[in-house]
Amino acid sequence: MKRLAFLLALPALAQEVEHRIGTYKVRTSYEFGYRSTFVNGNLDTYRSALNYNNGLRLFDGTVRLNSGDGHGRFADEIVLTTFGAGGDPYQANSLRLEKDRFYRFDMSYRIVNYHNQLLSIAGGEHGFNTERIFQNYDLTLFPQRRVQLLFGFDRNNQNGPALSSENIDVRGENAFPRDRFFVFTDNVRRLNNTWRGGANATLGAVKLSFLQGWDFYKEDTTHSAPDHRRSDPVHGLTPFSRLGIHTDANRRLSLNGRLVYAGGERNFVLDENIAALNASAGVLVTRQAYVLGRGQRSQGTGDVTIAFQPAETLSVSNTTSVNQTRITGDTAFVELRQPANRLDPGRNDYYFDFLGLRHVANLTDINYRPTKTLGFYGGYQYSIRRLQSRENIEDSSGSLPDFPLDTFENRTHGLLAGLRLRPLQAVTLLFDLEYGRADRPFTAISDKRYHGQTARAEYKHKAWLFTGSFKAYRNRNTPPVLAALEGAGDASSPNRLDSRQYAFNLGYTPKARWTFDGGYTKLHLDSASGIVNFPLATGPRVTARRSLYTTDLHNVHATLRVELPRRATLLLGYSLVKDTAEPSRGSSFLFAFGSYPTFVATDTDLINAYPLNYQSPQVRLSFPVHKKLSWNAAWQYYGYSERYSGLQNYFAHIATTSLRWAF
Repeated sequence: MKRLAFLLALPALAQEVEHRIGTYKVRTSYEFGYRSTFVNGNLDTYRSALNYNNGLRLFDGTVRLNSGDGHGRFADEIVLTTFGAGGDPYQANSLRLEKDRFYRFDMSYRIVNYHNQLLSIAGGEHGFNTERIFQNYDLTLFPQRRVQLLFGFDRNNQNGPALSSENIDVRGENAFPRDRFFVFTDNVRRLNNTWRGGANATLGAVKLSFLQGWDFYKEDTTHSAPDHRRSDPVHGLTPFSRLGIHTDANRRLSLNGRLVYAGGERNFVLDENIAALNASAGVLVTRQAYVLGRGQRSQGTGDVTIAFQPAETLSVSNTTSVNQTRITGDTAFVELRQPANRLDPGRNDYYFDFLGLRHVANLTDINYRPTKTLGFYGGYQYSIRRLQSRENIEDSSGSLPDFPLDTFENRTHGLLAGLRLRPLQAVTLLFDLEYGRADRPFTAISDKRYHGQTARAEYKHKAWLFTGSFKAYRNRNTPPVLAALEGAGDASSPNRLDSRQYAFNLGYTPKARWTFDGGYTKLHLDSASGIVNFPLATGPRVTARRSLYTTDLHNVHATLRVELPRRATLLLGYSLVKDTAEPSRGSSFLFAFGSYPTFVATDTDLINAYPLNYQSPQVRLSFPVHKKLSWNAAWQYYGYSERYSGLQNYFAHIATTSLRWAF
């Protein structure tokens, strides 16, 4: 995408005209025009992916002012950019002001309109149609001096309607069956404001940086449904501090350190009421849930890196990092059910007071380069992760047993090795290996017995650039004990992850008036875990099967830029994303609901695959009408298709015509 954006910008840069206003050199360029969209198929899927529509647009604009002598009265540089103004779902504006030795100010303002009906989950009973506004302001005083002062403010505001659903299963109650979802509407209201201030200082060979901030978070989302009411406002403040140090004691020894700490306290409450009719008993069944309490959360992260270079051909570095999170406080979950009976007293109480996570890691690596054409790399990494928690469950007598503090630890050891070769001036070869073991991984998909390999080749000579790479990763992990007890898969069959990626890229930029860039990437992924997706009450017992997922993802991209006679420019582009993986259609059972008929249940496995095809060719022509004016026309096609149901397929043509004016 970056290469494509650069190629698209080339005609625009060629049209910029420089002139003066007082002591400032000014360059200004705007592109405005009309966009037309033609969409067939699923409009909701199109809107969730692109969401472009018809209308007049200011596609982009740039204003640059630079003082001719580098000493403007109020600012030496002013840069204003805009993108997508006039109704596009993605808009961005930025402003930069800089006065040499005195200040630098950066501001950005972005708008994202997000629409997603999520047809693939709960039959479209989840959805968002929200607007999110991002604002960022940064001010640096004395940017080129030994002491710099930093100030900033960020604002993230999200508003709009949403649709959600919740599954309720109360001890097999007929009024709350496992396959029933309560659908309710949301009015999303989230606001996040962050203030910060700090300083950078250079004292001889030591560089220090300090930043203090305050993060204010507020969520007042409201929920409503005929048989469902929920209120869960959250307001809070989290102060945070960051300290950094960098020093070069001499050219052979350097030290880098960083410390970040955030701590906050919040009071919270959730009140939820659900009612449904038990048709067989003819009674109204209700469930009331309350979560309330006070929580203190502290999180600290620190890392230190020491690098030592005893010789030009040898360097050694060691990095130690520590991360710790503690959540403490009195938290209660209370559930009340009606009607109650002797088998079901109608009340559950859970209490929580502590959760602690600590992760300590150390990495040592050595780089040795005996010659300019040969280099070696080796390393060893060790980490230990500890989890501690305590939860209390009230027994039938109404008392709280004194539960001990549960502790769980996992240690990981890893070896790294690499080789760098440069047999020819234009050829570079790289090889990397990683091998690791963990004793007690937390989840079925965590690393336990893993290894990976990477190979990369590059050829760069004059106008040619060719790169090729191969990456492979493999992990084996035993199923969790709970899954084995419940019969979710065979405990003797390990969970696995196999990944292979192939990539090739070719670039050609001759002195002639054309350039080409293209490539191909293939990703193969095959995994098996204890995760079960979307079980159906009326379907086979999928919990007794292992969950498998497979994908063969192909990606092709190519761009060609040609300068035509009379300074016209033609750009041709094409991209293709295609997943060819699919489960066997000859299996014993095929889920055929919603847009997920790709679930196949065999006697031992539940197979998941999502074959699809997404392609997008495009053409853009830029023709100069005048020294300061050019006419542009563009067309792009988007075709999305799923091989099975086709419920979310769409095909869109987007055409634009515009004028770029430089003045």
